[in-house]
Amino acid sequence: MKQFDDLAKLLINPKGSTPIHICLLYLNDKINNINYSKAFGNIEASDKAVDINSSFRTGSITKTFTATLVLQLMEEGSLDLNDTFLSCLLNPKTKTYFTELLFFNGINYSNQITVKSLLQHKSGLRDYYADNERFVDDIRNIPNHQWDWKKVMNTYFIYNLNEKGVFKPNEGFYYSDTNYLLLAVLIEEITSLSYHTVLENRLLNRLSLNDTYLEFYHDKKGLAPIVYPYHGTHSLKDFNTSFDWGGGGLLSTAKDLDVFLRSLLEGKLFSDKNTLQLMIDFTTDTLKNNISYGMGLQQKEIGGLKFLGHNSAYGGMMFYNIDTNLSIILTINQVLAPHKAEWLMKKVVEDYTFQ
Repeated sequence: MKQFDDLAKLLINPKGSTPIHICLLYLNDKINNINYSKAFGNIEASDKAVDINSSFRTGSITKTFTATLVLQLMEEGSLDLNDTFLSCLLNPKTKTYFTELLFFNGINYSNQITVKSLLQHKSGLRDYYADNERFVDDIRNIPNHQWDWKKVMNTYFIYNLNEKGVFKPNEGFYYSDTNYLLLAVLIEEITSLSYHTVLENRLLNRLSLNDTYLEFYHDKKGLAPIVYPYHGTHSLKDFNTSFDWGGGGLLSTAKDLDVFLRSLLEGKLFSDKNTLQLMIDFTTDTLKNNISYGMGLQQKEIGGLKFLGHNSAYGGMMFYNIDTNLSIILTINQVLAPHKAEWLMKKVVEDYTFQ
């Protein structure tokens, strides 16, 4: 498919303020038995060509995995989506720690944050990373620091983000990594296991995702080489991104992500078909930048088709169209060029579906 090769090659540019060194592009059309997968560019700005089987940081694509785990626990009766986050916490010390999680106009609304509002980004919580320049400075100053959820949330409270709620719970939509950090905390509380162990037991092993793991928590898996993202001209290879955790900490391959997304949207990961319907209940009040948000999944129109999946800040895309059984996974590994990933996704869909 020369047209895809040409499109991807257009993006490769190792120069300038936002260089793009690599592009991984994977297209799977099960109906027509067409599978295209190809890698472009060189690893770490070297002369070593990138491999399509390379692993990469998935960023917020991780949220879809976390939401799936929460909904599995719901099916098993371990929680209700309308339960409050605080009521689901079993450890009294953890519950006390979070009792002043959200203030809006000086009033404490922490006990009104539900599991559902976290899944849908309707909690009103600030983003511990995007809304906190001092936290970003902390990461730059100590790039090799190993984070855990409490260290992250300590900065949230120290820098008073809890006092700057965006709105009361369920009175708006505000995309925040804090929501999915708290959902990962909830998973640990309910299962009495680490988040990465639950991921391994319930999803990674079940689907034989042998090149997917929670970076900085799991040991490295598989033999796939890793291609690290860039923030402008700076490689993030030596940055410990353990703070991303349940909202963005997975490392995976295009093939593994395709297996996961197809299994999810074909209903194979839930025992009740209605659970998937809850996940893909997209409402107009979550519409932002032409993307509607459900529970760990986005819906967006691309090239005239409605796709379900998730994108990432690293220029990654994981999307699937149920009607045509077409999936597309890609990454350009550049934080400062998400519009270029969007452009490539749109052009690939248009060139493929209207050829």
